[in-house]
Amino acid sequence: MNNHLPSLIQIWGLILLTLHVAAPALPPDTMWSLWPYAFLPTWLAWSGACLMATLTLPAVNRLVAISLSRLPLFRNQDRSQQFYISLITLLGGGLFYMARLSHLRWGDGYFLTLLLPHPDPTVRVIYNWQAPLTVMLHQRMWQFVADPLWGGSVAQVYAVISIGAGMLFVYLMLNFALHLGRDQLERAIIAGLVLTVGSMQLFFGYVENYTLISVGLLISMIVGWLALQGRIQPFWPILALSVTNCFHPSTVFLWPGMLWLMLRCYQRGYIRGADGLVQLVITPLLIGGSVFTIMEMGGHGLNSLTGADRPGGGDGIWFVPLFAIDPTNPWQRYSMFAPAHLLDWTNIHLLISPFGLPLIGFIALTVLRSPRAMFATIQERDFAEFLALTSLMYVGLTFVWNADYGGQKDWDLFAPSAFVYTLLAGYCLVRAMPHRAELRQAGLFAIAVSLLHTASWIFANTHYLPHD
Repeated sequence: MNNHLPSLIQIWGLILLTLHVAAPALPPDTMWSLWPYAFLPTWLAWSGACLMATLTLPAVNRLVAISLSRLPLFRNQDRSQQFYISLITLLGGGLFYMARLSHLRWGDGYFLTLLLPHPDPTVRVIYNWQAPLTVMLHQRMWQFVADPLWGGSVAQVYAVISIGAGMLFVYLMLNFALHLGRDQLERAIIAGLVLTVGSMQLFFGYVENYTLISVGLLISMIVGWLALQGRIQPFWPILALSVTNCFHPSTVFLWPGMLWLMLRCYQRGYIRGADGLVQLVITPLLIGGSVFTIMEMGGHGLNSLTGADRPGGGDGIWFVPLFAIDPTNPWQRYSMFAPAHLLDWTNIHLLISPFGLPLIGFIALTVLRSPRAMFATIQERDFAEFLALTSLMYVGLTFVWNADYGGQKDWDLFAPSAFVYTLLAGYCLVRAMPHRAELRQAGLFAIAVSLLHTASWIFANTHYLPHD
């Protein structure tokens, strides 16, 4: 059934383009993931969609591919590639700055800018269990660097760290693609799919607590790949995820993937059982204990963790209610299987990665009988399974977690998941389509549509949006 995969991708891409140009006629509260496209001038919206649609034409697709293949990026893995990767990283930083966010209308961004620099020390927020190291880092950067040196605001500190994190993310992802892809085309498709997701908005001067964990997750995937090849000890991905947990506890739910990685490393003979157990237990305990000590010394220890900063947001309720909501609770938006929740969840993933989950679904359908046949080595298969389990846990979290402000304003809470499952989608796509012409045709079109979607989203956020 592999021959159906390119057609499925192109059909989905054309559906997305159609939905985007129809965005002005769609109810903004119902299809809020597409609404930013309505912010574009009509002539630009239609021109962009038509231009991307031409990539479904083999002649146009091939011409674009030939032009791109002449670029030196991704041709090999020698030192010359670092120059081009560094150049793209710097250009990316400039883009992040020029198209940075211009409002604070989501999540806790507005409150962070008020509470972290509050003149009353009893009100000022320095320690917070809902994002321990993230809040502390930004507050201390404002207090000891930005404010005394140039009178900078907390929003500026968040923007600088957001852009810096984005540059690091781009640099790491381009280098990672060099190794994941087996030729220039595969590397370009893997990197292109990940770097054009809507979650990239987090790096455009975003004021919230999810940018650094996105980098931490990518680092965890990279060192996880190295560990599954037997090149490094599993200690390193365990350390990476443990530190990422300290920046935002939502990533704690990804530990089943790390447990699976440790089991695979043990089965492949990369580590002895006793050593693996020590690394798996001691490392997160030491990292977590260090953070607990910092919080306790700051007067924000166990009492805060079980009190004001308890997990679960405003009402301390972790998961979306199964069947009925409490009408007196302002933090409960819908029950688990209510149409409003399903629609919000669909909008979230359409916004943060329009091709991620559909690609995974299409690949699963077309290689259903022999999914392992896609991978030439056990190391490739192990990494795909590691990504699959981690993605499953993260996507599952986005469905069951009770977001205080609802899916639309809390899209950023779930945005880092797109980096994980879109990486899985790209990694599997290039191995599910061995024919270069088909891969080129489908891959370039998917990247182009994703880029158009994300560009409109980011452009809209350079303005003060009239609609949430």
